[in-house]
Amino acid sequence: MNRILALWPLAVILVAYGLDRLSKWWAAAFLAQHGPTDLTSWLSMQIAYNRGIAFGLLQGVGPLVGWLTIIVLLLLAVFMFSLSQEQWVLKLGLAILIGGAAGNMWDRIVHGRVLDFLVSPIRPGIFNIADVLIYVGIGLCLLSAFLPAPVVATLPAEAPLD
Repeated sequence: MNRILALWPLAVILVAYGLDRLSKWWAAAFLAQHGPTDLTSWLSMQIAYNRGIAFGLLQGVGPLVGWLTIIVLLLLAVFMFSLSQEQWVLKLGLAILIGGAAGNMWDRIVHGRVLDFLVSPIRPGIFNIADVLIYVGIGLCLLSAFLPAPVVATLPAEAPLD
């Protein structure tokens, strides 16, 4: 049971990745039929493709960005699984970040570009659910730095036998 419980970050990664993939599939289908759409006064949808990373950086690098992302995500996953269960906020943040970044990584490797579809005055540029997940994950990781250190219970030393 403890092994299964220790794998909860993997479930979070898969859910985050799935949300991103599903949202991109839905947005592409919806926007192909309806075109750019205002969802609210502060959120609209339109299709844009990004061949780089955040804010359009590294546009000309090509598939190298995708492969570098794989290496970084693997290193983050190893670090995440090395953390104690008491560091659950940091683990949760890393899992959400990894799931979101994996969604964008898939787009970069398979399609050579990332599908962005959300526009808001709250954030510059156009973005997707993976980007939101990455920011939420980073926020939780930062929050964990300000939380009290986990208390590790230690057993008292046994009295010497006479």
